[in-house]
Amino acid sequence: MPTISIIVPIYNVAQYLRQCLDSILAQTFIDFECLLIDDYSSDGSPKICDEYAKKDERIKVIHKPYNEGSSLARKTGFENSKGDYIIYIDSDDWIEVDMIEKMYSLAVSENYDMVYCDFYIHDVVNKAHYEKVPELSNNFIMNIKLAVLDVSSGGSLWNKLIRREIYEKVVFPEYSIAEDKYITTQTLFFSKKIGYINAALYHYRYNMLSLMRQSSIKSEQRRHLEKLDNFKKIFDFLNENYGEDLSVFEPELSMRAKSIEEKNPVTLRKIILEIIRFIVPVKVWGELKKVYYKAKM
Repeated sequence: MPTISIIVPIYNVAQYLRQCLDSILAQTFIDFECLLIDDYSSDGSPKICDEYAKKDERIKVIHKPYNEGSSLARKTGFENSKGDYIIYIDSDDWIEVDMIEKMYSLAVSENYDMVYCDFYIHDVVNKAHYEKVPELSNNFIMNIKLAVLDVSSGGSLWNKLIRREIYEKVVFPEYSIAEDKYITTQTLFFSKKIGYINAALYHYRYNMLSLMRQSSIKSEQRRHLEKLDNFKKIFDFLNENYGEDLSVFEPELSMRAKSIEEKNPVTLRKIILEIIRFIVPVKVWGELKKVYYKAKM
């Protein structure tokens, strides 16, 4: 039985996948399994997955029969994993060669349920920027404020090694936008001891190709609704465990709810169109309205 399960959800990342997998195989800690969850990719990703599985017996590939999104791909990976500890790695990112060893050593030596680290963000020209993660503690309320409700990087899954027993209590949501925030809410609640490594061991890639696929108006609206659904799940989870009085999470709770609504692309488009209405001729306004309502359909 492997000590650690590394789970990699994959969807159309052939351009970056080899770098990700090479960084995993180069780990100084070797007692792991690596589950590649191909979420019905349409590029060369499935072939690369199979190639690496033949190269190293620690790699196991699951090809999903249809695309379900990263959240359910994570769930599939966990359900097929065997490790005592779980870590998720995004398929267009990569990790330092000693990341797993350092995180596991700290988790075992201090009996931590969760260990997390800082990371590098690589921009569009691949320049690395050190990202300091908000410091977590054993105070769940403060952790939720810092990592989930605040607009920060603390709610990500890919820089956290977590004990298997914690993930066994987690409910994976259907939608994949902000799913990491909902999953992290649960893992923070169930983790009694949390450890921190003051070093950047993870490399997060600012993937322009992924952003371009999400740039249409319809996709932006879908993403907004998925985010709304997952944050509703977060609020419901907090309600279930803290009763109806959620004042302990203020002002971050209200600020987060407000920021989500302000980013509603439909709301923003309506505001812009109302402004345009007063500065363009009536005839042109009529044509703009036709374009607007056509885009909504």
